[in-house]
Amino acid sequence: MNLPFYIAHRYLFAKKSQNVVNIISLVSLFGVIVPTVAMICTLSVFNGLNDLFASKVSVFDPELKILPAEGKVFDPETPDIKQVYALPEIELYSEILQENALIKYADRQVIGTVKGVDSAFHAIALIDTAMIEGKFQLEEGDVKYAILGIGTATSLGVNASFMYPLEILIPKRTGNVNTLNPIASFHVEYAQIGGVYYINQPIYDEGFMIVPIDMMRSMLDYENEVSAIEIKTKSGTDISILKGKIKSILGSNFWVKDRYEQQEASFKMMQMEKWVTYLMLCFLLALALFNLIGSISILMIEKKEDIGKLQSMGADNKFTNRIFLFEGWMITIIGAMIGMVVGLALCWAQEYFGLIKLGHTAGAFIVDAYPVKIKISDIIIILLTVISVGFLTALYPVHFLGRKLLRNKMVIFFLIPLLTISCSTKKDYSENEIAVTIEPVQYFADKIAGNNMQFFAVVPVGQSPEAYDPTPREMVRISKSKAFFKIGQFPVEDIILNSFQQNNPDFQIFNMSEEMKMLEEDHGHTGVDPHIWTSMQGAKTIAENIYKALIILDKDNTETYRENYEKLISEIEELNQNIHNQLNTVSSRCFVIYHPALSYFAEEFDFQQLSIEENGKEPSPASLKRLIEEAKAAKARVIFMQKEFNTKYAKQIAGEIDAKIVEINLLDYQWEEQIKKIVEALCSNGETD
Repeated sequence: MNLPFYIAHRYLFAKKSQNVVNIISLVSLFGVIVPTVAMICTLSVFNGLNDLFASKVSVFDPELKILPAEGKVFDPETPDIKQVYALPEIELYSEILQENALIKYADRQVIGTVKGVDSAFHAIALIDTAMIEGKFQLEEGDVKYAILGIGTATSLGVNASFMYPLEILIPKRTGNVNTLNPIASFHVEYAQIGGVYYINQPIYDEGFMIVPIDMMRSMLDYENEVSAIEIKTKSGTDISILKGKIKSILGSNFWVKDRYEQQEASFKMMQMEKWVTYLMLCFLLALALFNLIGSISILMIEKKEDIGKLQSMGADNKFTNRIFLFEGWMITIIGAMIGMVVGLALCWAQEYFGLIKLGHTAGAFIVDAYPVKIKISDIIIILLTVISVGFLTALYPVHFLGRKLLRNKMVIFFLIPLLTISCSTKKDYSENEIAVTIEPVQYFADKIAGNNMQFFAVVPVGQSPEAYDPTPREMVRISKSKAFFKIGQFPVEDIILNSFQQNNPDFQIFNMSEEMKMLEEDHGHTGVDPHIWTSMQGAKTIAENIYKALIILDKDNTETYRENYEKLISEIEELNQNIHNQLNTVSSRCFVIYHPALSYFAEEFDFQQLSIEENGKEPSPASLKRLIEEAKAAKARVIFMQKEFNTKYAKQIAGEIDAKIVEINLLDYQWEEQIKKIVEALCSNGETD
């Protein structure tokens, strides 16, 4: 994190001076969220329709299909074909002979495709799932059966219960046409109606019929020729690898097609519709992001005074532009992430609950609700598109208004002397000023440094160092300080250090918890417990680290610092002995606290600390009940509440266990008084003055 990013973060989440800026920022955020949701949902529906189409086609289209590159038929008994049959990945194969024919029943007739199949076709095509009348049966003794598509059966006016056979006529491949007796130019065969299937694909439902392959060979005067070979693979087989193997065996004389290639035109059309829709949504995204231009422009105008102050302190135009670029980019990224989560949630809900129906009548369509399928590749493309368009959109207002502000920079130069005088009268930052994270550290530092150094705490009273964000003015003050004394475990310290270590590598930082044995924090934030100043050992560690830092920063006053440090250590040890004497007589060795900030104190003086807060959040009913039971069992009589937290749960627990609530402020400058207040409360069961 750097300083422009930090300021942009503050501008985005802080309350603006004009409510309209908040509204426009919110609208621009929704301008990113809504198109992102629309893209995810739309592409997922297209994916679902694509898979639905593939699942329906798969009843007839095999996993792989071998076709001749030239001509209509080929011999399946060649060595190359037999080598293909022997591949270990192939579970079943079916020989197919297909031709157009005239199909007649009584006074009705249709011209359609007759597909001759062998017995393996039944297992490869899984046609049983599509049968709506009769059953899939090709032969029974000498009787031949035909399986009709529903469109063919409707055109002929037949169903599986009809007793009379169909008449199938195919022109003879050889011989001359007899014009006086045209019927003599046809091979004629008869087949009983075995069943009717329906897969909702016109190419197979209309004018299509399945018969035994022997019948087709007889009608076409073939011995063993086939027009195609359909293949079913073993479970877990990589279709693309097997397809490559078959191609390498058969060479250029054959086509090897997977399911998508067998229905290439249909799948290409669906993909084209999908991406045309995506481009239209991209256009809508670009229109929606005009709100982002307005949001950044108004924010730049509103923060014109802040920009002037930053430039008067040395910030160049590039620095200020980066602030508003980060602002626009954060809106884009946050909007994209929220849109992605909402879109994925809607797709999940549609998949499992079918929220949006295809029609009001159940069963009117193949599926009742729009099918969806989420693809990771689509999510990545959408995310990159939204972020890229948002990033490019944010460039325009920043550079356009940035140039206008640069033209007005001369006005700022005239105001610099007045601004300098004003700042010097209101806030004179001393060259010996040192920043510390919290006021208890300032207490120890003042004790040791005396009048030789000045200290200020970054986190003000009433604010939590685990959630506080410094203002830009505070960041400027920290940057001008001589050094920074950190505890080493607070998020606010990371914000400060990440900013200044990137922009000012010489900025001096000293860790006040160095050489301290840290406790693991079981509640709240992950990692170690930062509240070391609540114990006597922690206080002595902080004092020692302050002393070491001061003699590095100011060697000339080493003796003064040493004397003050030794005096402070004596005071802490005396306080430590008094606390032990007082607490040794306390019978109840347990207390309750909202935020677990007294872990070091509890360990040092042999107390049990029970925390109301659960994982940094308000307690659940179950954890609250468990806490009350533990507190009753341990006979806890004191509940400590820090100023920055709500007392609602503390009051509820106090009523249940008959305990007193004692308000403490562990971030107060008067460190010793706060420690004594804690001890007095424990000794008197919360009856403090």
